[in-house]
Amino acid sequence: MEFTVIRDTNTRSITATRDTAGPRLARRGLVAAGVLAAAAGMLIPSAANAADDSTWDALAQCESGGNWAIDTGNGYYGGLQFSQSTWEANGGSGNPAAASREEQIRVAENVLATQGWGAWPSCSAQIGASGAAEPRAAAPAEAQAPVASAPSGGGAAAQAPAAAPTEETYALPDVEPSDETYTVAAGDTLFEIAEAEGLETGWLGIFAVNQDTISDPDLIEVGQELVLPAE
Repeated sequence: MEFTVIRDTNTRSITATRDTAGPRLARRGLVAAGVLAAAAGMLIPSAANAADDSTWDALAQCESGGNWAIDTGNGYYGGLQFSQSTWEANGGSGNPAAASREEQIRVAENVLATQGWGAWPSCSAQIGASGAAEPRAAAPAEAQAPVASAPSGGGAAAQAPAAAPTEETYALPDVEPSDETYTVAAGDTLFEIAEAEGLETGWLGIFAVNQDTISDPDLIEVGQELVLPAE
């Protein structure tokens, strides 16, 4: 079964209201990695297949149009669209959008090591992201200076052009809804919920049985009641 979703990557919202590192670190490992990797066309990370800079650049292009200094006011910052709480919990300081590209990748490696590519579910699937974390040393203070955009003719900082809406196709599992539901809490993602509930079909299973209420798997709301798949 396949389902096509149109979404605008500039308005991406990974979590419901806020992104808390504690629950994500506990729940967002790769328990369902076999199912998720197969469904998303991804390779399971291994130490011999570490994520390289080109992968992070491709992910940033999908998440933010490649603008490492972006701050649109939607609660997510920088090229890889960190929430402030996840940024700080994984070794970042200050505003992510004000950090250098290298510093943002360093913090992202920490997120990848604890949460896997599910921390960026749609874009990692879209670019076929693979590879394990390859922790980097903290960037020197001078390397953490804000990344300035090229000035426009009027002297104002110019932002990267808005990315066009991306068509994403998900290979959804053939599952039926169960009688059980889950109420979304702050910081939840479909990936986290699936892992906490021990669902073999992973977040794609939840997405498959909630098509009437979820149009974007990256966007769920606190208090929203989701039906769990029957397994």
